[in-house]
Formats: sequence, structure tokens, C-alpha cells
Amino acid sequence: MRILWQSNAPFVCTGYGMQTATAINYLPKLGHDIAVHGIYGLQGAKLIYNGIPVYPNNAGDFGVKESPGFYQDFGADILLSLYDVWVLGDLDPAMNWVPWLPIDHDPPPPKVIKVLKNQAGLVKPIAMSKFGQRKLAENGIDAYYIPHSVDTTLFSPNPVQRETARAQVGWSNKFVIGTVGTNHAERKNWTTGMKAVAMFEKMHPGEVIYYAHTEPVHQRGINILTLRAALGLEGIMCFPSQSAMSIGMSQEDMARVYNAMDVHLLPTKGEGFGIPIMESQACGVPNIITKCTGHEELMGGGWFIEDLSTMWESYQDSFQFNCTPEEIVERLEQAYQAKKDGSIEEECKKARAKALEYDDGLIYSEMWRTTLNDIEQLLSKPRNREGVQVWRANLIPSQCTPRKVLDLGCGVTQPYRELLSDLGEYVGVDLREGEGVTVLDARDLPYADQEFGFVWCSEMLEHADDPERIVAEAKRVGKHGAIIFTTPQKGDFRLDPDHKIVDPSLGYTLTNAGDGLILW
Repeated sequence: MRILWQSNAPFVCTGYGMQTATAINYLPKLGHDIAVHGIYGLQGAKLIYNGIPVYPNNAGDFGVKESPGFYQDFGADILLSLYDVWVLGDLDPAMNWVPWLPIDHDPPPPKVIKVLKNQAGLVKPIAMSKFGQRKLAENGIDAYYIPHSVDTTLFSPNPVQRETARAQVGWSNKFVIGTVGTNHAERKNWTTGMKAVAMFEKMHPGEVIYYAHTEPVHQRGINILTLRAALGLEGIMCFPSQSAMSIGMSQEDMARVYNAMDVHLLPTKGEGFGIPIMESQACGVPNIITKCTGHEELMGGGWFIEDLSTMWESYQDSFQFNCTPEEIVERLEQAYQAKKDGSIEEECKKARAKALEYDDGLIYSEMWRTTLNDIEQLLSKPRNREGVQVWRANLIPSQCTPRKVLDLGCGVTQPYRELLSDLGEYVGVDLREGEGVTVLDARDLPYADQEFGFVWCSEMLEHADDPERIVAEAKRVGKHGAIIFTTPQKGDFRLDPDHKIVDPSLGYTLTNAGDGLILW
């Protein structure tokens, strides 16, 4: 297939950027052509990076406006996005969309579920955690599962490198705690984690170093510098060079960073995956992490923070999880004592063993190969593109008489039901079974003349064998109605081999978008 990969650019040193870099290395080896829409990391013009086209983001959004043009320019078969899906609900449905998405709340945010159920171009989503796959299934969404992966050759235990790096900065006899995470909206729980480190350091004065791999001041986060001063951590808490962060630290540099740690601390409130957890474990570093959402399944060696409370996140209308600094201190003390008595080596081995399950080569040769082959098979079959298209919904009236509405070809998920139910009693008719669906043939409706105040039929007529008879029946049972269907004048008509041409002699209006429209 030809894949337009939409995420951070491959030369951006972020978690998603590194996953993009891995994808452009491995997917061509699986026989696929790939281009990248770098929604973060590139503005201006398209460039070629290691032989791969990388398109810019000049629109300032998450790729919604420009992706259709890049999709067409590359001749893509699918758009594979690695980003939150709730910002991508307005993607052009003519594109075959495969989102690889995080679920970092419990339950999944309503806006995430809404996009996945209503986006007509969706092929099938890919969850990056088993937790995410399970939570999507609970909401009636079938998803593949492919986790993030790590280069376990590059990220590997290196005792010589560890001692050298620690000696260079005077950490040889210290207990080194590290946290790798963004400083965005407090999701990584910097405040609670730093309170815990301050408490722990008082128990072991002069023995503790806390390395925070982040931007200490960020417009979307908190001022970690002032928090550090307030907690009295200035003497033990340090950061990477911010100029090096701006330029971008290589994976080799990150492997050295992890190797300098005794334990990696991430008391996060929720993760879709948690790449630093797996990178640190690949280097043989045990973790202290909260036991929740997607990262719960990643633990190999280390200690869970388990006494969690739910907290409401209004920007996503769902729950994440918080912990106490006191429990973090308990886990830090366990790690400290394990280092003292040597038992931490067993945790280091378990951490490394877990990371090997997520090795780049293994994940791509097995999981990506199987999933993309399956997607190719899905694309060769007629597509069910159920979903609300906003401009079509504008054709639904605010009221009707009688207060009864018929949805012909309503679809298994009945995407327009919520909008149509405002008109009165809702009846959804389709040939396929679904919850609340009346299974009937639209060519022979068992309803009285003008029994319905409004009849709605969206994206069904182009699939029917006898459209003239269906239109006649719709006009018979409905006082008013709107029938919208795809014609060859629409760009995505040929994307579905099940589409049939509706004879113009039926007498329909052609919209600017290339859809047929019948109103009465």
C-alpha cells in the first residue's frame, strides 16, 4: 500500500517523532510506500528525508486542512494518523483513515468515541495498548492492537556507560531518580512527583539526585523552576541543556540518559502507552509508575503506585488518576533499599526482559505486517462509511408534521438517529440488523401514505438495485423528505466497488460536492 503517515516529523525528538522515524525505516521493508505529513516539526515546503517525502504543516491545525491534498499528491491508499483522534473529526471522508490512537482516560472521552463512530472515512482504528483496545470494544468499536516499539539494541544496559556518565557529573555515589516526560497540562503529575522526591531526599540527605528530562517552563505546563525552589530541590534537581532539547537529543543521547538512572519515576495521571517506561526498561532501569490506563501493562521490573483516586478532566469529560506523594516515597524507599542490598538487579533483568517483547523488529515483522495485510483486504471489499456529514445534516428540518421520521438505510450504527429523533418518533430501516433497526426492504414499505412527517435517506441509494422504486416509496410514506447519495461526479465514488450509478432520468439535483439530491 501507499501510506500517508500523519504525525510528528521523523526528525523531531519526541515520542511520536521517534515512532515516525521507526515507521519510515520498517514499513518500506514490509513492501509499503510511505510519505509523512509532519503536523509538528516542519513548515514551508515538502522535503525528502532519508528518501521519504515529508509534507509540511502550514495550516496550523492537526493536518485536517492540508491532508487531502497531500493524500492525493502521494496517491495514498490510507491516511495513518498517530495522534489524538478527537482533533481529527473533520478529516475528508474521501480518505481511507486508519488512526493509531491513545486512550489515556477511563472511560474513553466521549469526543473520542464520537469521532470514531461518525467519521465516514474510518477504515478501522489501531489501539496502542490492550487497555485502549478493551475500552474501545466496551463502546462498540472494534480495533486492532499494536503497541509502540523500542530499539532494544540501541536502548540497552551499558554498565560502563552508566559509570562513566555518572562520574562525569559527580553522581557516582548517588541514588539517581529520573523522570522523562513532557511538561504539558500536568498530566505527568510533576507536582506530586516532586513533592515526593523532596520528602524522600530529607530521609537520605546528600544521597539523592533527581534528573527531570523536560522543559522546566512551558506555556502549556507549569513553572517547574519555581516549584523546585518552593520545595527546596534546587541542590538536587537538574535538567538537560535546554538548547540541546531545542535542537533535539538523539536516541543515543537518550540511551545514555536512561543508563545513568537507578530508577525511572513516572507518576502520570494517564498514558496512551508510555514510551519512556519502555525505553528505560530496555536500558535495564526499573520503574515506579501509577497502576492505571495503558501503561499498567508495560511493567516488567519495578514498583507500582496503586492507591489511586479518580479525578475529573473537564477538557476531555472523563477521568484520570492521581496518587499521593506519601506512596511514591514508599516506592522510592523500596527501590533505594533494593539498590543497597543488591536485589534491584533482579528488577533490572525483569525490566529488560519486558522491553524485549516490544522490540522494533518484532513488532513490525509480526503485528504491523499482519495488520496492514488485513487492512489491504478490507479496502478491497465494499465499505460501510456510516457517519454524520455536517453539511448533509443541515438538510434536516427543525420540525415536521406528523411528528414521526423515517430513516431509510439508517445503517447498523444509525449515525443520524440523534439528530432525527428531535423531530419526533424515530424509525430506522435497513437490510442489516442492528440495535433498534427495523429490518425491511425499502422497495416495499409497510407504512401508510404520508405516515411520516419527514423521510431521511443518506448514502443508501447508490447501493440499491432499484432506486426508482425506493424513491417512489419514500415519497409515498413521507410528507416531506431528503435523499442524498453519491454520484460519479464525487471524488470518492470509485473508492467503494459497491457503488452503483443512479440514472439521471430519476430527476435529481447535483450539488457542488458531486452528490445527488432529491427534496420534496
